[in-house]
Amino acid sequence: MTDSIELRIPFGQGESLRNHIFQRGTHEQVAFGLVSHATRGRRTVLCLRKLISLQETDYIPSASHGAVWRGSAMFPIMATAMEHQLGIVVIHAHDHAGLPRLSSDDLRSAEALVPMFRNRVPQRPHGTVVVSRTHAAGLIWLPEARKAKAVKNIRWFGSSIANTPDREMPSTDMSEKFGRQALVVGGEGQAKLRRARVAVVGAGGGGSHVIQQLAYLGVGEILVIDPDVYEESNRHRIVWAIQSDLGKPKVKIFERFVRKVGLGTRMQSIRAAIPDADAVRAVWECDVIVGCVDTLFSRSDLQEIASRYLIPYVDIGATVRDVPDAASSDPRVQVAGNVFTFVPGSFCLWCCNFLSRQKIESEQNGPTRTYFEKNKQEAQVVSFNGVLASQAVSEVLQLLTGYRGSSIREADLKVPGQSVFRGYKKFDGVTGTLQEWGGARRSSCEHCEHALAAGDVIFTKAAV
Repeated sequence: MTDSIELRIPFGQGESLRNHIFQRGTHEQVAFGLVSHATRGRRTVLCLRKLISLQETDYIPSASHGAVWRGSAMFPIMATAMEHQLGIVVIHAHDHAGLPRLSSDDLRSAEALVPMFRNRVPQRPHGTVVVSRTHAAGLIWLPEARKAKAVKNIRWFGSSIANTPDREMPSTDMSEKFGRQALVVGGEGQAKLRRARVAVVGAGGGGSHVIQQLAYLGVGEILVIDPDVYEESNRHRIVWAIQSDLGKPKVKIFERFVRKVGLGTRMQSIRAAIPDADAVRAVWECDVIVGCVDTLFSRSDLQEIASRYLIPYVDIGATVRDVPDAASSDPRVQVAGNVFTFVPGSFCLWCCNFLSRQKIESEQNGPTRTYFEKNKQEAQVVSFNGVLASQAVSEVLQLLTGYRGSSIREADLKVPGQSVFRGYKKFDGVTGTLQEWGGARRSSCEHCEHALAAGDVIFTKAAV
């Protein structure tokens, strides 16, 4: 039995949806969300894959409601849902603050439409949702379920994660443990941190810094995924671990660390690697993923998970190369790195060509697909890792609390004076700079086309 249903709306689609359903006129405006879904235990997430808004010509006047939509307007919507095997959610607005309620007309409409939707795409959820200026409510019929379940939350993605809850978020007392960060996050922001679950994939040179800082921020739970043990070669770059930890699993070392910090953060450890089934199931439950891994293969899998289930993903990485025959007055090395923040619906690692088929294929001659198996010639310096990890944690802080501003408008994610969106920073360790490059979603990106909001794969019986 599912107790929790959440609807997630990608960046860009949220602004379009709100602009459409809240526009003023003589009647309510309706939009149809085509959704995938995933269920784990008692929790179901609906991922908005496609948004279809009705046009004014799709309505006919009605004395009691101002207008109702034509039945024929449903034909192309149902055809698209059937073609792509997606559920249909009817979405409209009540223009007020506070918790909205589905009217008797809304319920009658759902009772008439949902059986028709379920008959055509029985493997996906269907339902109806009403959005107010501050809250949302709705009913969803899950596959094979007799009764509808209430929508508990709508999650909108923009410059931060915005939730439309069924109740107000309580504030947290900032007077003692976290008083010095109150100016940045405030009581409500600290409450969001306390309720958050962040996955850190890779507990090496970068991941150790990330885990440490998340624990001090007061994040509610950290999920740490790494299959390796602490070795002699790790000692100069993994913070907090000590000599007597040699030979111990990294995840167990950080369990001890988080417990000793004593700020209330819990830690779950998984001694495995993505895409191990247990690790993937656990990451699915997280609010943000931080990738601190070494290979493009692992980044590709993390990007896939983040895209499919609409989970923000922060990736860090650094490369150190020598400069042969450098003059004594010139740098002996090049130090390059990146901090990449994927906001679901914005550009991905494939869009900006950080990932490509050619790069991944060429990697087969270098690092292996055993994600945390290090190239013995790889250079790492603790200070460079620390800079990138600190920025990654700041990105997580922004996603969870919106301290730099919280908005789902596309204009508010643009790099000032440019046409690209924030979220791709490049690091030069020689000059000590971290610069916002930004990026743009490619309309031709195959990954975004096939993976974004795809949810779990569903299987249908072949026609006989």
